[in-house]
Amino acid sequence: MTSQVTIMNDSPIADILKREGPMLSSDLSKLLEQRYGLNPTAARKRVERGCDGVNKLSQIVFPHRARFVYLEQSYGSQHFFHNLMEALKKTRSAYYLALRALELRDNVMPRAHFLIACGAPIAQKKHISAESLLERLIKAALVKEVDLPGGQISVMRCDREQMSDIPSMWGKMKSRLIAEKVTLLAVKDWARNLGMVSYESVETREDEGRDTLPKVGTFNWDLAGPSYLHPMRTYSSTVLKPGFFVCDIALNGWISPDDIGAFLHKCTTLRSLPKVGKCLQVFVAEAYQTEAFALLKGEGVIPATTESLFGHDVAVALKNLCNVLNDTAKLTESPAALDKIFNDLSRIEGASYSLRGSLFEFAVAQICRSTFAGYDQEMNRIVKDPMGKQAEIDVLAVRKNHEVIFIECKGIHPASTLDDDEVIKWLDKRIPILRGAAKSHSDWAALTQRYELWTSGRFSEKALALVSARQEKSSKLVIQLRDAEYVLDEAKASKEAGLLKTYEQHFVKHPMQEFEAEKRRQKRREDRAVKRRIAVPIAPPPLTPLHTLGEIVVGDSVSTELQGELRIVP
Repeated sequence: MTSQVTIMNDSPIADILKREGPMLSSDLSKLLEQRYGLNPTAARKRVERGCDGVNKLSQIVFPHRARFVYLEQSYGSQHFFHNLMEALKKTRSAYYLALRALELRDNVMPRAHFLIACGAPIAQKKHISAESLLERLIKAALVKEVDLPGGQISVMRCDREQMSDIPSMWGKMKSRLIAEKVTLLAVKDWARNLGMVSYESVETREDEGRDTLPKVGTFNWDLAGPSYLHPMRTYSSTVLKPGFFVCDIALNGWISPDDIGAFLHKCTTLRSLPKVGKCLQVFVAEAYQTEAFALLKGEGVIPATTESLFGHDVAVALKNLCNVLNDTAKLTESPAALDKIFNDLSRIEGASYSLRGSLFEFAVAQICRSTFAGYDQEMNRIVKDPMGKQAEIDVLAVRKNHEVIFIECKGIHPASTLDDDEVIKWLDKRIPILRGAAKSHSDWAALTQRYELWTSGRFSEKALALVSARQEKSSKLVIQLRDAEYVLDEAKASKEAGLLKTYEQHFVKHPMQEFEAEKRRQKRREDRAVKRRIAVPIAPPPLTPLHTLGEIVVGDSVSTELQGELRIVP
């Protein structure tokens, strides 16, 4: 037994992999030739046969049918991924571009966003599609799809789950996505106001009610729209063809040349498509390394930053937004912090609307400090049920030996009604997971459980009936809906002037002002559409018949009625 283990450990292949780390099979063959004197054919066959404890990465094949070889115990280590990325980079693999795009976003991002950022097309001859690329990465066990607490399916590098604190990772991704959403709205508004895109046709990945992502050519983009500016448009016969404005975004620190490889691949491939018009391409980041900035400029791409687009104050506000959203304690303790976020970003049209939904839970947490005085409170607590399913508790309030309250927050316009599907999802998906987590929790299992859904809008009659029916079936727990009127009353009951002022200003008054402003904008859009409409010309009056020369000249004299109108030149 001992001799067998010794023989396995002394295998030339295993010995090289222990010393050098994972590598391509072609490189491994060369090392066998150099260090053990094998001829090329024998070395290649030795690698093909392999040995115990040595694996080859599935799904991903390198040029000349080379495979990535590694020791079983090294899989998923930092050394494994470092060597894999170097091998992919050396062979200019599409998988390298995709994994670098994922790495730029801390190795976790929403699945839909990955399909945009990975650099692969939706479908194109001689190119691997984005969906196929993701499928192969999953089968190779390099990435996995995870259902994070927010209910959004995300793509995560496989080693990330073991290395990271999930709540911290989720909080950082959520704050980055909010900042990117606000920035995309600002870029959309900026491009429309400058007339760079067709006003009503520009789309972003954040648009509500969309079933598909923005698309130009064979690629998806974070933002895209047709442009009819003179340098962008072309004519095919007599048909006017627009150009396009496309933009991708990553707000996560400094951008290196390798970080933008996937984006540049999209840009150069798009330009090679003969049936796609001219494109103005923009990448938005917080900052660029000098080499990355020069690379984008050299490729004819605009390397935009939040500061160059919106000025220093807004750029700092967007950066602070990420930091503050990660520090939930600071935001819940100070109404002024919430107020400052709204005010700093007020110059971006639609920013308040986007932030309201995300920041409503912080306002609720502030209100709950008085509503549930004496309770231990926590925000964004992530729990698991016995089956391993995760859920995020927006606001948790626990009174020792009495009750535990799970509060779900839905910030919407005060004049609107919360979608019934949100209520159904809360009843059928969220509450069962929280129930399972509470039953297995040593401190919560014996307490009365209360589940509340707070919104800054209204509930439909159907939603009220659904909750009432569920409550009748579930006598062991309390299920309640809290609408905008209740939330405002609780804010008033807190007796905190700063909290009430902030809540009324940003969750009651400003939303209604925005509603009226949106109505005015819609009216202006309709007026512009009317002006642009081609008017039908009115039929001209019938022409008066011209007199012939015979009618004009009578004998040798000119008709007296035309003498003043006609001068005859002899």
